[in-house]
Amino acid sequence: MMALPLAQALAPGSYVEPFDPVRDCRALYKLAVWCLRFSPLVGLDSELYSARKRGELASVAALHYGITIDLTGTQKIHGDTASFCKRLAKLFKDRSRIAVAPTIGGAWALSRYATTTPCIAPSLPALIEALKPLQTRALRIEPNCVERLTDIGVYTIEDLLELPRHTLGQRFGKPLLYRLSQALGSLEERLHTVTPPQRYERHKIFEPPLSHRRAITIAIEQLFLELIRELRAAQLSARSFILTLEDTNAQCSHKEFPLASATNDTKHLTAIIQPVIDAMRFCGEIHAIRLQARFMGQTTHEQRSFTARSYDPTEVARSYKELLNSFSIRIGKDRVSIATLHHSYVPEHSFSYTSALTSTASNTPSVMEHAVPYNLKERPSTLFAKPEPITTIAMLPDKPPSFIQWRSSHLPIIYGMGPERIAPEWWRGDPQRETFSTRDYFTVQDRSGRWLWVFRDQQTQEWFVHGIWQ
Repeated sequence: MMALPLAQALAPGSYVEPFDPVRDCRALYKLAVWCLRFSPLVGLDSELYSARKRGELASVAALHYGITIDLTGTQKIHGDTASFCKRLAKLFKDRSRIAVAPTIGGAWALSRYATTTPCIAPSLPALIEALKPLQTRALRIEPNCVERLTDIGVYTIEDLLELPRHTLGQRFGKPLLYRLSQALGSLEERLHTVTPPQRYERHKIFEPPLSHRRAITIAIEQLFLELIRELRAAQLSARSFILTLEDTNAQCSHKEFPLASATNDTKHLTAIIQPVIDAMRFCGEIHAIRLQARFMGQTTHEQRSFTARSYDPTEVARSYKELLNSFSIRIGKDRVSIATLHHSYVPEHSFSYTSALTSTASNTPSVMEHAVPYNLKERPSTLFAKPEPITTIAMLPDKPPSFIQWRSSHLPIIYGMGPERIAPEWWRGDPQRETFSTRDYFTVQDRSGRWLWVFRDQQTQEWFVHGIWQ
């Protein structure tokens, strides 16, 4: 352990990143899932697994961030153990420590404390010989137990094995005897396995390949129906579907169907996806079709009301989701936004836009976050993203302008109301004073009958048009 400035001085140009145990554990879990290609039984370290379950990852030492792979019965697939270890080390670019042993505790000790890597102990006698020169802390015992063993001259596992086994539990506690028995194989240790996320997809191969457009469309529709039935049986819904078409030349084309909200309604999905499928271009003969559901969510079953009502919140929320899904499919997922009003007198801060696909707001089409401090009729229906400068003359500082020169047009003003002074919201504590100065707003009407919302900046005395009623 050393201070960070000292470490940076000793290793100039080094990259420093703050420790995030939750992120590291999540990344290690994904890596363990990736290792399932080598064996069906892959697990995390027992201490890491227990701390993750308790929510105490910050207390786990870095030595416990490891992956255990059970290679039992995989010899026919991977062949020689030594060659498999070399291949595995090459995949990790020789930045990993690998050990093979008949017990989990033995493999843990050799991978952390052995002088060579990969370290292979194919049998229990070979494991005992490999463990003897290691320090006692390789048995995953507490630091205070290591200190007590050091006080009596026990530094290595070989020194520990020379002591009578029946006295270890009495003198140093049962955890020492427990860990030693696990490492030597006399006590079985549980492997906390990881499970890959279940993938919901449908795949079909066609022999002979499909060449007619109608046949391809029917096949895609059938895959959608089968996949949706599976989702409904599992009480799940998807927010996106990926369609992959593979032709006879092994060329693949992908089409994504993003949805604003997760759904498993067959009728609704068919209605919004069918036009997109009809508009797709199919080149050549299709050899295989794959459909995958992504971004899964749990569905809930709601009981319908026994009495007929003119307003059903559940039906309104469902219709709202279906409308957003139709927009997402037709115009693109990045173009669907929801406007939200905020409690602010400043026009630029009184509303915001959030993506309908990532919004976690209410399922109902509500746009009010808080009660606004004014009547919506007092604000123009169209508010410019950036106020447009104008040229004008006002007879008095608190009077509306008599005319405005805007967009190369001279507009006489026949009626005006105001001013309405809007100042920075000092009580919020945000740096509005640097980007927003006091303004005097006027509601004016030109000769054509159009109403405009104009203001004068009190700091620069410049005039701007900020909105228009349409």
